Amino acid sequence: MPGIPCRAVLERIETLSYNVRGFRVRLKEPVALEFKAGQFMIVNVPHEGKVVKRAYSIASPPYEPGIVEFCIQKVDGGIASTYFWGLKEGQEMSVNGPHGNFVLKEPLDYIPVFMVKDLLHRNFTKDMWLLFGCRYEHALLYESEFRSLASMRHNFHFVPTVSRPKDWHGETGHIQQTFPKLIPDVAGKEIYICGWLQIVKAICADLEQQGVPRAQIHYEEWALSMVNGVQFTVYGEIREGRA
Repeated sequence: MPGIPCRAVLERIETLSYNVRGFRVRLKEPVALEFKAGQFMIVNVPHEGKVVKRAYSIASPPYEPGIVEFCIQKVDGGIASTYFWGLKEGQEMSVNGPHGNFVLKEPLDYIPVFMVKDLLHRNFTKDMWLLFGCRYEHALLYESEFRSLASMRHNFHFVPTVSRPKDWHGETGHIQQTFPKLIPDVAGKEIYICGWLQIVKAICADLEQQGVPRAQIHYEEWALSMVNGVQFTVYGEIREGRA
């Protein structure tokens, strides 16, 4: 289905790490948009008199239909991230969406290795696992929010993993090394992976070698090559927020 053209205004900019910012966008026309956790938007980026289209996953939950959040990493020379870094709160934007099929498999009769605020909002009672990986501890995103959610919801498990630690006392290495220690039994579970495409493919291969059936591993290849606002799951150098 084609997306809906939307006029929007940048409501808030939030620094999430040394090179990542969150952009909270409020829709103006239409004032609300129905979407599913895991979908993405096309942002129309003005550049040298033309419009360049870039896709970013929605980092905000579907129960806030008037809001679209993006979680974006600064890329040196990147057209879209340079545009976002130059925006000021109150500026108007043009977006189109929603798009994508990287959404939760229904019915929810399994344990997702995945975190979405949408599940918490729906009072999902089975265990949920968020295995979030990055190189450095100062690059962890939404850490305080995830730890707070884990302390309040006994069925939500947040496990950050750092591959190049300096002063880190949690899990180290790569997510696919942490995975079998935490989740030795994959029966009745579905794994959702977000991150850079080459990393995701490596994780998929490693998980399959560990005995995870391919049918239980989900990712959206087209969107994985970008720093998507989206939901983090099994790995991410990063993508998306926490819809």
